[in-house]
Amino acid sequence: MLAKWAGVGYSIFMGKLLHFAKLFFLTLAFGGILISCSRKTQAVFMQDLPELTKSQKNHEWYYFTADNFVKVDLPQNSPSVHETAWTEAVRISGTNESFALVNHLGMLNFSGSDIKLYTDASFFSDVTAENIVVCNGQPVFYLYRSSFFNSDEKKSVAEQTFRPFLVEFNSASKLFYPLVSYENLGLDSGDQISGYFWNGQSWACAAKRTESNRTEFKYFFWEPLIPLTEMNPVLNTQSLFLFRPSDEKEYRELNMPFLFFDAPQELKDLLNSIPDEFSFYIMWKDGSGTSERSYYQAGNGSAPLNAHAAFYRAKLPGEKDTLIALFADGTTYVKRENLAAFRLPLLPPGYVYGDFALSGSYLYVSWEQNTFYKTGRAGFLQVDLDSVFAQLL
Repeated sequence: MLAKWAGVGYSIFMGKLLHFAKLFFLTLAFGGILISCSRKTQAVFMQDLPELTKSQKNHEWYYFTADNFVKVDLPQNSPSVHETAWTEAVRISGTNESFALVNHLGMLNFSGSDIKLYTDASFFSDVTAENIVVCNGQPVFYLYRSSFFNSDEKKSVAEQTFRPFLVEFNSASKLFYPLVSYENLGLDSGDQISGYFWNGQSWACAAKRTESNRTEFKYFFWEPLIPLTEMNPVLNTQSLFLFRPSDEKEYRELNMPFLFFDAPQELKDLLNSIPDEFSFYIMWKDGSGTSERSYYQAGNGSAPLNAHAAFYRAKLPGEKDTLIALFADGTTYVKRENLAAFRLPLLPPGYVYGDFALSGSYLYVSWEQNTFYKTGRAGFLQVDLDSVFAQLL
């Protein structure tokens, strides 16, 4: 069964690995090694870094319920939940700037230490929401249904008559607006978009169709002829889009990781204390709001550790640009005027840190309890970086 899954390509089932590890690492991911590393390598990597502790009062834990988020003293003390496939779980499924998308729930909007959750059951109830980019200053994400974990009969009323693909969360009105539908892109009821890459102008999409135990894919580029956030799927016609066919090779090349040697200089400078023999895989947001890029350092060939990194440009006078890299084990590098390296609180076995968002001096880091492709408890950690810097520097 594992061999069959690993050979599927860009299937919906592989979606999480497509976004977090890309096709290059699918076979490694099914060995269960992307979210861990060897004890020997981890010991070398984590030595001498201070760890945030409860007594320092510089962080707070939160977990997700079916309809909200709740403060808790430790992740493992949040209520037990039934493990479910990651596509069906309430979990942070993407971040960008000061926003975090929560699958099957809504959008978290961070403003300094203030946290607001905005929901809309018409968009989040029965489909998977993932992969935030920022268009014209507004977060945009996409929706799909995992045919692997859902039957065709399980469809919301909205989806039966209208299938949104891209959805905007308007930061002024705090409302969700559909922008582009599957039908606008010439896709029918049997197609599900399993991933996209946006370069700021054009969108590359992979669409999947499963029929009679057979999976087929189509790949294409499209570009809107009016600003994306001004679109309305009810009024959109295909004349408002430029289309170009693509293929698996071209789409794969867009999503394949680059060598860390070719990473942006500011990211290499941030992580220059990491030895060359350490293996890691890092997803990079450059601050433009476009799709993230990935970079890989092979190191000594041991199991690579997943990481996320992002550049945040200062928005207010007196603020400083911020550069952050955060590894799945909690190892964190933050660069403003000065560089600080520390470890987030150690998580219990089976838990990992994921993507993060930043608002002012507050860092918000997702955490999950994972077993292979299933997710149990999930939530986020709020960290006061000003307090951390004051204690470390």
